Amino acid sequence: MGAKHIDHIAFRVADLNKAVRFYTKVMDFVVTDRFGIVFDDGTRARCAALKASDGNGISLFISEGVGKGGVVKKWVKEHGNALHHIAYAVDDIKAEVAEMKAQGIQFTTNDVLESEELLQIFTHPAPETGVIHEIIQRKGTKSFSVANVKRLMASTKGLPSPKGGKGRKTKR
Repeated sequence: MGAKHIDHIAFRVADLNKAVRFYTKVMDFVVTDRFGIVFDDGTRARCAALKASDGNGISLFISEGVGKGGVVKKWVKEHGNALHHIAYAVDDIKAEVAEMKAQGIQFTTNDVLESEELLQIFTHPAPETGVIHEIIQRKGTKSFSVANVKRLMASTKGLPSPKGGKGRKTKR
């Protein structure tokens, strides 16, 4: 894969305010954006984007399920406060996805999700790492697209556990 660098790391947590407080007070990050998402089933999530205070380095994306149920709340119930995915920046997402599919990587959506700001797609959890990997191509901005975040989060509903190797078709 032709990843240029890690674009961001995402966490799902039970308490967004506590997580943001940790990253701003202890790790010296600054909040660059906050927004809410209402999913088609009526469940909700609160989200925050953070960046190192010097403006360099990695970005973080943190989400918390609000109310009863929902994909984020379910994730936290099953995994606790945890890493959700690592996003890799690429120059040509469609070529990268085609190459990954040829290697047996499965994705949570059939097509790359596109907005004015970026293109992105999630893999199923890799059995080798247990992690969801996001492939992202930005169009000159470092922000997050609320519409894409909503669709990506919804695409993780019902993902198979990486245990048992169901996230990738292995060639033997």
